[in-house]
Amino acid sequence: MRSKLFGYTILVVVVITLLQGILSYEAYKNIYIDENKRWLVAKINEVEKYIWSFDIEKLKEIYDKGYFRVTIVSGNGIVLYDSEADVKKMENHLKRPEIANANKVFGKVEFSIRKSKTLGHYFLYAAKKVKIHDTSMFIRVSVPLDKVDTILKKVLLNTLKFAVMCIFLGIALAIGISSVLYQPLKGLISLISEGLEKFSIQDVKSPKDLKWLSISFSKMYQLLEEKINESNVLRKRLTSLLDSLDIGIIFFDVNKRILMFNRGAENILETNLKVGFSLLECARVYELFEFLFQQDINEKELEVSINNKTKFLKVSKKRISYEDNKEGVLFILSDITFLKKLERIRSDFVANVSHELKTPLTSIKGFVETLKDGAIDDKDVATKFLNIIEVEVERLVRLINDLLYLSEIENAAMPILEEKVVVKEVVLESIELLKIKAEKKDIQLDVKVQEGLEMNIYRDWLKQIFINLIDNAIVYNKENGKVWVTVEKSDSTVTIKVKDTGIGIPEKEIERIFERFYRVDKGRSRKLGGTGLGLSIVKHIVELYGGKVWVESQEGIGSEFTVTIPIVKKADPHQ
Repeated sequence: MRSKLFGYTILVVVVITLLQGILSYEAYKNIYIDENKRWLVAKINEVEKYIWSFDIEKLKEIYDKGYFRVTIVSGNGIVLYDSEADVKKMENHLKRPEIANANKVFGKVEFSIRKSKTLGHYFLYAAKKVKIHDTSMFIRVSVPLDKVDTILKKVLLNTLKFAVMCIFLGIALAIGISSVLYQPLKGLISLISEGLEKFSIQDVKSPKDLKWLSISFSKMYQLLEEKINESNVLRKRLTSLLDSLDIGIIFFDVNKRILMFNRGAENILETNLKVGFSLLECARVYELFEFLFQQDINEKELEVSINNKTKFLKVSKKRISYEDNKEGVLFILSDITFLKKLERIRSDFVANVSHELKTPLTSIKGFVETLKDGAIDDKDVATKFLNIIEVEVERLVRLINDLLYLSEIENAAMPILEEKVVVKEVVLESIELLKIKAEKKDIQLDVKVQEGLEMNIYRDWLKQIFINLIDNAIVYNKENGKVWVTVEKSDSTVTIKVKDTGIGIPEKEIERIFERFYRVDKGRSRKLGGTGLGLSIVKHIVELYGGKVWVESQEGIGSEFTVTIPIVKKADPHQ
């Protein structure tokens, strides 16, 4: 193997030296020729000036038998002057390469290297077409290449001497390199042999050349590829596991730069995290960034703003050691915005129910105490108080019934029947129940329902939608007002619209009117007997069937409630 290394090294040195010699020769040759071309261009310009100043005949006194050759050719190719030969014996030069090329572009110098037919030597020619005293002619200047060949031969000789020196130096270098490389290769071969034996690979023998080394590397590559594939499989499993978690996980290195993360963290922070970046570079959540550097707190609930949305995050961190005893930080993020919202709803619900119950119960208690104190003996007063108590009791009954109804809808406690409902029948039944209330305020009811329209829906729930919407349209309407109820089918959806000429809803209140117990005008709503749960019931029923409900309203002009429900969608108790 050592002899092969020596042989290969000598071969490389010889090849490189020869290539260097050839390239050097060509480079010197091109440089010398380029210098002569520039010199010839200068001489052409010089000759042109002499002709302008004197005449062609005067050229004999200046250029005859000089270092370079000057030839003047007429526009039709006849030689007018030549510093080296007899013009009478010279043939037409119009087809000479340099003359022919110069004839194509006026004023451009053209070159050629060829053997002169007149003198029998190789020349470097330069020709240019000019116009002097209204006469077109060619000025040609040439220089013999004998001197160029002499110089280039010297260059070639020096290059060969240098090549021989390089070869001898290369031999000495090859001997040293083969000695230096052979020892490490022996150690590498021994190391690879031990490695292959550890993995029970013994089908490779150790011949005296590099073939065995190549085979060993191939075996090691296969083994390494298997290990990399195993590592990739484990990494994909870990990534899939982490991405399947709803919580966010971010692992920071010792410099608080991101080492790894899961998709849950990106979803919670609504941004793209990048390995090697700091948290603040990826997500502008300063509260999280500050918590990352706090030493004494390991768990915290934060209210943060992400993409102009308020979120509540529960964050915990833990220090974990990783490679080379470095200590990183593991971040665990949980989005508890929904839980916080439920807590607020529960708190508001308890407060609202308490308030709604307290008012009528306080009123009933006061009137009962008044009756017990003697007012019961006055028949007119007693009747008046009992009527008020009856109104408050009815209000409590409505409130309790609405609460129970809403609870049943939310928990899907009521049986969901598969029944076809004729929509027009349900609308007319609802109108009949509210007809007297409408007549008391002289409100005109305009009903338009598509004939034969049917839906797969629980009948009482559909009826509840119409009753609540139409009742609100009557209650919050003006005297002598009007209510329009329209129901029509569009593709696979039923659209219900209830429009009134009532008091309208302020724009800032519209997005909250479907909340439980929310009233635009609280005093008037209670006076009119409303519980504040009707629209909330409508919303829950509609969403249970995969529909939508919204309102468009102008204060003082009226409101229009719109409900869309798929015709054949079944109610989902787990929605």
